[in-house]
Amino acid sequence: MLKQLVKSLASQLGYHITVTPITNTPVAKRAAYIHIGKCGGSAIDNALRKALATPEDARLCRDTSIAASMTNFGQALDSLDSQCRFSEHHLIQLQGLLRYFLSLERHYVSGHWGVNHDILSTYRDVHFITMLRDPIARLKSNYIFNKLTNNLPVMPPNNFSNDDLIAEANTILFSTRGWQMANTQSAFICGRYPATPDEAKAQHTRFIENLACFGLVGFLDNLNAFSDKFTQQFSRPLDIKVHNATESQISHETQKVVDTLQEYFSSKEIKTHLAKLCEQELKNIDVARERFG
Repeated sequence: MLKQLVKSLASQLGYHITVTPITNTPVAKRAAYIHIGKCGGSAIDNALRKALATPEDARLCRDTSIAASMTNFGQALDSLDSQCRFSEHHLIQLQGLLRYFLSLERHYVSGHWGVNHDILSTYRDVHFITMLRDPIARLKSNYIFNKLTNNLPVMPPNNFSNDDLIAEANTILFSTRGWQMANTQSAFICGRYPATPDEAKAQHTRFIENLACFGLVGFLDNLNAFSDKFTQQFSRPLDIKVHNATESQISHETQKVVDTLQEYFSSKEIKTHLAKLCEQELKNIDVARERFG
């Protein structure tokens, strides 16, 4: 009730704000949440923020970071290839932003950061946290969410047109962009997208080594274990309120889009293709679960 009142008053004054709980008893450990898209991130971040963040610990604004990357990209975003190059560029920019936020020595930082071994080695005093997910489920969720919400000419799909959903999905998923979406988790932990299946295989060791530098690695299908480990490490509870961001975007008008894409993803051909795209990422997550789950 209070949250809605504050947002309503701000709106009347011409401001759009987001209100999330924070702590008034910060812990000595500094923490950084590496939010990988469609891995339960917003619910996890809100819970971590409530437990760890102070008033000065604002999260990275995703829209602002994308806008900054678009400004210094220096290329036209007029093709799928250029949009894929932008994703590689943006991931590098996110690592620079993370370095900057970590240099501020705040209690808690969070956002869609990219991380790499050098950052993890430099900031050994920071308790890095992330959440991982089955890569095929993550890809499908990411695709549908972007199709419903993405109004930018980057990170396709976007919501510009629903004229031929199947043709668009085939174009994206059988291109470099589909490969990027399949390997997003290892890219954000290693700092780069692998260019080929051989590179993805070679990057496996670095993926596990980098995760070993994290203080806490969770898996979306076992939030109880994640919460228990958090409590052990920080001596305070973690109240995760599960929220499906994709479902909140579904309306009567967009339900057909969701139904069409879900049927598409359930076809034998696409199941086989996604399994092939995610082949190494599935192995990465399986080994991560054995080591850190």
